[in-house]
Amino acid sequence: MSYPDTRDAGEASGELKTSLWLKLQQRLRALKFGKEFAHRTKAAADLRASEARFRGVLAASPDAVLMVNNAGVIEFASDRVQDIFGYAPEDLVDKPVSILIPERFRSGHLPHLSAYFTQPKTRMMGGGLLLWGRRKDSTEFPAEISLSPIAMADRSAAIAAVRDISERRALEALQQKAAEALRESERRLRYFIKYAPAAIAILDRELRYLVYSDRWLADYGLGGQDLRGLSHYEVFPEIPDRWRDIHRRALAGETLRADEDSFTRVDGRVQWLRWEVRPWFDTLGNIGGVAFLTEDITDRKRMEAQLLQAQKMQAIGQLTGGVAHDFNNLLTVILGNAEVLLDEMKSDDAHRKLVEPIVAAAERGASLTQLMLAFARRQALEPSTFDLNEVVTRMNALLRRTIGENVEVDLRLMKSLWAVTADIRQMETAILNVVLNARDAMPQGGKLTIETSNVELSDDYAAHSVEVNPGQYVMMALSDTGSGIAPEVLDRIFEPFFTTKPVGKGTGLGLSMVHGFVKQTGGHIQIYSEVGHGTCVKIFLPRAKADAITAAQPARAPATLATGTESILVVEDDPHVRMFAVQQLRRLGYTVTEASDGPSALQEVSRSVSPDLLFTDVVMPGGMTGRQLAERVGQMAPGIKILYTSGYTENSISHHGRLDPGIHLLQKPYKSDKLARKVREVLDL
Repeated sequence: MSYPDTRDAGEASGELKTSLWLKLQQRLRALKFGKEFAHRTKAAADLRASEARFRGVLAASPDAVLMVNNAGVIEFASDRVQDIFGYAPEDLVDKPVSILIPERFRSGHLPHLSAYFTQPKTRMMGGGLLLWGRRKDSTEFPAEISLSPIAMADRSAAIAAVRDISERRALEALQQKAAEALRESERRLRYFIKYAPAAIAILDRELRYLVYSDRWLADYGLGGQDLRGLSHYEVFPEIPDRWRDIHRRALAGETLRADEDSFTRVDGRVQWLRWEVRPWFDTLGNIGGVAFLTEDITDRKRMEAQLLQAQKMQAIGQLTGGVAHDFNNLLTVILGNAEVLLDEMKSDDAHRKLVEPIVAAAERGASLTQLMLAFARRQALEPSTFDLNEVVTRMNALLRRTIGENVEVDLRLMKSLWAVTADIRQMETAILNVVLNARDAMPQGGKLTIETSNVELSDDYAAHSVEVNPGQYVMMALSDTGSGIAPEVLDRIFEPFFTTKPVGKGTGLGLSMVHGFVKQTGGHIQIYSEVGHGTCVKIFLPRAKADAITAAQPARAPATLATGTESILVVEDDPHVRMFAVQQLRRLGYTVTEASDGPSALQEVSRSVSPDLLFTDVVMPGGMTGRQLAERVGQMAPGIKILYTSGYTENSISHHGRLDPGIHLLQKPYKSDKLARKVREVLDL
């Protein structure tokens, strides 16, 4: 038997192991290469993906991205540079970054770049300054630039992100312009509200003040206060519940208004308003609060009341004047004929006791009608220029006797008082009437103060008072410490026949006469009164145009009746008055003819010798007044004397009760002696 060669087998086994080892190493090297290849492939893919993401980010970025080294050379440019600078990205690589900077800024760029790379860090360039870029076509644009350093082995570099902010700047400019316009609009609105003639206030939903007008402060006594931020109910804590309800309704979207409304202020004064309360809306259409618009119409209401009172007084005056005119005709007949009866009776005639009361009653009636005419401003005034101080001083003794010993009279008369032009007798009567009222208001005694002064009534004062003209006046104030006048009575104090005195104690014509006289003279009268403290009557008379004193003492009536032989034409529509006048004139020796109206008087003049005197009534039927008749007769008989008679003055012969120059008037009712004296006076001119 033969055995295998063991050496050869061992060698064969070693060769096999070596072969297997080599193969294993080859496989291991192949596997390692595969892993490395796969890793490299993945890394390349990741790099490509990263680059894709980077380029995607750059493409989506509104900024142009540049990589600039410390030498100021561009090493990379994103695609966005094409849109912003007008260069292709590859055209910028290896180019100096200065080509993207306007020429006027290039000299300062290199030092800035060097300074940056000395201490590189991520930051915005410009530090709030406006930077500029330069396009390929040399146009410029405002830019924002941010820098971020990057670390490289052999050099320093930075990533620059450049953004074109032209559109943003334009938008900001528009926004700034709009904001300025809004601020200007708000300033104008605030200015308008502040100085508006109406009272305006704008409040928020909690009724806190936002803005208000100066008029608002003035109308509600809040001058000098700052209301901004204050609640309306803090400013007006006493506001009634009715107004709180109005505020709630306005905040709910309702607009409310009233043309006339009144409320009582804290000081007790009644204030009249025209008001409107409405909601205001914010930019979203929501109710932001309420707006108040009010107008203080207190002065207007007062003026309306004054005007209504003046119209009422005028209407009463017209009625009173008409009644007085007719009544004077009756009194002329009664008084004149009663006087004739007395003249023809002997002193011991038993019938005198019947006639004398008739005369006294007629004279009393004549006095009352005179007061009525004074109130109606239709009395014939005989104005003269005088010093009011002299009148008061002359009346002082009479006033002290009239007012009684238990009342102190204090005269406070201003020196250098201006002169006034008025009817001095009516002035004395007016003073006496006021003093009598003061006496009756102080039955237990007191003090009467009479003071005079020069005053000037302004345009503003006149604007708030009916029938008052601005100008210079002499003021006389008569103040008592009596019982005063109740407010509900004060408005009627000048009405005729209105009196607070017991029945039979007053006619109610005293103050009416004073009011009429003052108004007819062109003056003004005011009464201030407080119950329990007294009354002050202020009389304002216009300053005389010339201060020269012309007042004359009244002439005494002659003891005997003046007679004559001249011819007189009497024209009177009332037959009883005409008969009385004709009879008395004939008794005085005159040749008298008569007519009932103007046309018949003209016929009388045309068919007979022209009379020496035309004695005519002013108001007559037939379409011709006494003034018109006198003018026609004057044309037919030049040089004829004219004497008018009337129960009250008419505008045809007077203005504001002052007779026209050259006009002579005998007021009704008149007695024989007054008729004789006036006729003789006119004939002797």
